[in-house]
Amino acid sequence: MTERRVRAKAGVANVGIITSVRGSVIDIRFDTALPPVHTLLRAGDDDRVAIEVLAQRDANHIRGIALTPTQGLARGMPVQDTGGPLQAPVGKQILSRMFDVFGNTVDRGPPLKEVQWRSVHSAPPPLVNRSTHSQIFETGIKAIDVLTPLERGGKAGLFGGAGVGKTVLLTEMIHNMIGHQEGVSIFCGIGELLQELHARFHRLRQAGIDEELFDVIAGFDALSPE
Repeated sequence: MTERRVRAKAGVANVGIITSVRGSVIDIRFDTALPPVHTLLRAGDDDRVAIEVLAQRDANHIRGIALTPTQGLARGMPVQDTGGPLQAPVGKQILSRMFDVFGNTVDRGPPLKEVQWRSVHSAPPPLVNRSTHSQIFETGIKAIDVLTPLERGGKAGLFGGAGVGKTVLLTEMIHNMIGHQEGVSIFCGIGELLQELHARFHRLRQAGIDEELFDVIAGFDALSPE
């Protein structure tokens, strides 16, 4: 059993000290037990700054990336080891809800109850459970399925300025996924897409899409409660 686990079992906090702050890159020294990669750390007033461990530089120093604004952080400030990675809620209870990157609801809805939480760094499924055959993802939109078919498990991008129909196209694809294929759609907005995320959340409800079959996840900055 590692020293870190022994201290956690005994209820002793593992606290480090910030040695360097360069934008969102934070270097921290731990004199007792070094947190593993992907561990979530907390710092600042009320532990408002979340830091994820990216690398162990040596026996006493780690380098992390801040997932929240770093205003107020300085050398010498303490950092608390949470003892685990960043986690997200899973299950049917999260459908039709909006979350920030930490799994907190930001849609003014009721809090989640008895929901299961899992690490966002879960291991991929074993090769025996993966499909090796190429299949077409049928969107139900002729212009896509005939001219530019999409592959299941693949990636595709939309490029265009304002007013060219990106939102309409995505909304139709989500509608077809839920209505015709009985699937589940997840929409993530990061950075400038947070406003688009908020608008799409309400458009999906107004369009009559089954609210039990779509999930919306906000980016690193939680949406305004207003």
